[in-house]
Amino acid sequence: MRRVTLLALLLFPSVASSQVDPSGSWRTLHTQHFRIHFRPSYRARAVLAANEAERAYALLSSELHPPRGIVDVTLSDDVDTPNGFTNVFPSSRVTVLLVPPVTDPALQTYDSWERLVIVHELTHVFHLDRSRGLWKTLQSVFGRAPGLFPNQYQPTWVTEGLATYYESRFTAGGRAEGSFHREVVAADAVFGHARSPWNALLFTRWPDGLAPYAYGSRFWEFLSRNGNDSIVPRFVEQTAGQFIPFRVGRQLRHAGATEALADEWSRAIATAVPASQPGARAQLIAGRLRSQPVPRVSPDGRSLAYLYDDGRGARRLRVVDPKSWSVLRSHRVNGGVSYDWVGDTLIVAQLEFSGRWTIRSDLWRWAPPPPPRGGAWTRLTTNARLIEPRAGGGTLSALKLAGGGDTPTISAAPIDGTWGPTVPSPDGRWIVAARNQNGHWELVRWPAGQPQSVTVLAQASGESAIADPVWTDDGTSVLFVTDAGGFPQVHRWRESDGISQLTTEPLGARAPAPLSDGRIAFTTLGNEGWELRVAAARPVPLPPAQLALASFDSAPRVAIRETGYSSWGSLRPHFWLPLGINAGQAGHFVGAATAGADAVGRYVYLAEAQVSPSPLRLQGSFFLLSHALGNPTLDFSFLSRWSLVGIDSTGHVVSQNRPEAAIGATVVARRWRSFVTVRLAAEYEGRRFVSIPDTSLAAICNGCIDRDRVGGSAILSLGSVVSAPLTVSLQDGATASLLYRRKEEQGTARWLNEVRARGNVYLRFGPRVGFAYSVLALRGAVGALDGPINDVFSVGGASSGGVEFLLGQTVGVFRAFPVRGYAAGVLHGRRAATLTAEYRMPLALLGRLIGHLPIGADKLAFALFGDVGDAWDAGERARLNRLRSVGAELIGDMTVNYDVPLRLRLGVAQRASGGTTVYAAFGADF
Repeated sequence: MRRVTLLALLLFPSVASSQVDPSGSWRTLHTQHFRIHFRPSYRARAVLAANEAERAYALLSSELHPPRGIVDVTLSDDVDTPNGFTNVFPSSRVTVLLVPPVTDPALQTYDSWERLVIVHELTHVFHLDRSRGLWKTLQSVFGRAPGLFPNQYQPTWVTEGLATYYESRFTAGGRAEGSFHREVVAADAVFGHARSPWNALLFTRWPDGLAPYAYGSRFWEFLSRNGNDSIVPRFVEQTAGQFIPFRVGRQLRHAGATEALADEWSRAIATAVPASQPGARAQLIAGRLRSQPVPRVSPDGRSLAYLYDDGRGARRLRVVDPKSWSVLRSHRVNGGVSYDWVGDTLIVAQLEFSGRWTIRSDLWRWAPPPPPRGGAWTRLTTNARLIEPRAGGGTLSALKLAGGGDTPTISAAPIDGTWGPTVPSPDGRWIVAARNQNGHWELVRWPAGQPQSVTVLAQASGESAIADPVWTDDGTSVLFVTDAGGFPQVHRWRESDGISQLTTEPLGARAPAPLSDGRIAFTTLGNEGWELRVAAARPVPLPPAQLALASFDSAPRVAIRETGYSSWGSLRPHFWLPLGINAGQAGHFVGAATAGADAVGRYVYLAEAQVSPSPLRLQGSFFLLSHALGNPTLDFSFLSRWSLVGIDSTGHVVSQNRPEAAIGATVVARRWRSFVTVRLAAEYEGRRFVSIPDTSLAAICNGCIDRDRVGGSAILSLGSVVSAPLTVSLQDGATASLLYRRKEEQGTARWLNEVRARGNVYLRFGPRVGFAYSVLALRGAVGALDGPINDVFSVGGASSGGVEFLLGQTVGVFRAFPVRGYAAGVLHGRRAATLTAEYRMPLALLGRLIGHLPIGADKLAFALFGDVGDAWDAGERARLNRLRSVGAELIGDMTVNYDVPLRLRLGVAQRASGGTTVYAAFGADF
């Protein structure tokens, strides 16, 4: 049943990735165009989302063709990070993670988080749902089948760029108006890495997942401002009807672009690069990082902490000497990391799984190394949902997430908006904070314990932001960042002389940290990533700003109707696909398949049925996955297949039917880098033999005996490994699995016990080679069968991951006991074991399409391996050197349809007995 399971998960990736806990109580608000699904405690947020969704629908409908049917919007507060997801099959559905962006530089320019994310995700629905011409005709026959949406074949810089363009057009913010995307593109251009339309995709090299958003938003913003804003909707209409759905340039010309795609692209990129770059860049401390290395200076000025993430391993929090910049200590951390000093101790907020579906931000304490604490790393809170800790004067402040918003843990006046970090002064007498209220950011200050006495120190003008407030060590000044003048720069507020600009970094400066010698450490974008730099402050007094505050009007209230949540509207079949299987004289089967999932992810199913007219026979399968209980997940499957056994000399045609069924429960426990899963299942398999014309099967077919076998299985899987963008393999960890299965044949005394175990170890090996580290991977597998039922293990062959093609066949075969260089199943026995050692090393980080084809090459790696294995029967001696081979593999991380990842392996294996085999496979062997 594994094929069906993988297929269902492939068809509905949002169910597996959206991190929505589908269990418990849900409610639904119905509007004219939407179903808003929410927890009862978030009803106020749901009403706001309903208003914003209808507002966005009306605005987008003024330029784009409206989508078909009702759009499902699911509101989730299960993950303490902002995001959104969209899918248009089997029906249009959007998931919004309610947590607002607080310090993410890419998302800080917004008037309302709900407004921005709903406009962005709904743009995807309008864009991807649109189908004309042949595609519309096919959908009228087959429904909303995957693969029949032409705009889904477009590169991600088109889809994400369009959504980012409209989020900026229809809100008083958005990433196209913010400075961060311009910084990303400008840094690439300045250092000679500017991407083209054929590599601004989801490739691993920097800027990685930011590239489609940054380049796409710059392109569409430029095209609409310098051409005609009707080009964008005309382009969507053109691509929705083109027969070859991958094309972009030709449809741009048809939509009204005056120049070729490459020329328009070059002009758009040029607008992001500053016309002049005054002065030399500041001193570089660390560079080529994948996450912002926010600096925090200890109160005594003798230590500085920053996040070190080079994309080649686990993120680490480093403590360095701010004079020599030598590393004093470091500790592995998760995602969503923020931190500050309380004396000589670091308080760290980071994300961690608190359940199968929930990821929460909590606090840890990292003590200094001297005894008796010895550098201890201690968890302080569990499920507290605290982010952005800040300390001063013996006071620790943080932001607490709840109900889709955030509030300071110290006394603060309530607002209808979003708080940024709240920072106590060094003497604890004052609090300074950034906050987003009434559609714009401002810097505010109030006396500790007197939140009603708020003073506005600075307001963001236009569509700019204010972020990263921090006190100087004497408590007389506040440093903060604003991008009102273009790229963000560090500014200072001081009561004696107001606001001054302190930096003029050509690519901007963020997250300032004043050093004891008067210099400022800060972050900026540079050559292939984030950089930590330090520079002397050069104050430039600024005149009082002529503020043009961003306008913000609440979305108009809409008529709503509230009901309990019902799965059927999104779960019901929305498409079908024809199927045909030729089983020879056992039957020529034709039929159909469909699949579905509900909006919150409680249920996923796949069903297919086929009929053979002559002889008249039915076969099919059904798979249902239920997350309704949250943890465990329940699964039910049934499969029935006909096949030809043979034809005897008298013309009797013998066929067999193989019914199989299973019902199981899976419990999952997760942490950031580790997991444990347990699955228990009851299983049935049967055999039914039929002869045409009817006769005694015993007379014509030896072994054609009907049987029923029932039993069960238990599978334990666990592991702890590190994976990072630039790694060529899992590393720094191990995984293991253990399976026990029991079968009993009904009506007889025959039974079978099966035990299999597998373990994998991944060791980072040697110094860095090229773009990543080499990895030594070890694998061992062993199995045993016992009982009167005759069954054997197969040893030999190359193992492959499976690749599903819609509702068709799986390409690639996983083997429990592979030995490369030998034919599949060259040895059989009731006992089996294999061992593998593999050295994997990086070759090249490419990150580009092959010509103008929608096929790309991301990373290349090379592996040297040795395999040994044997199969034997009980009572015999194992000889693991019976099968031996050595060889090499070229491993290519490719992309198809522009951005869909696909790993290919091309290998050559030399058998110890002589002879060479060349093979190809998908995915990772282990």
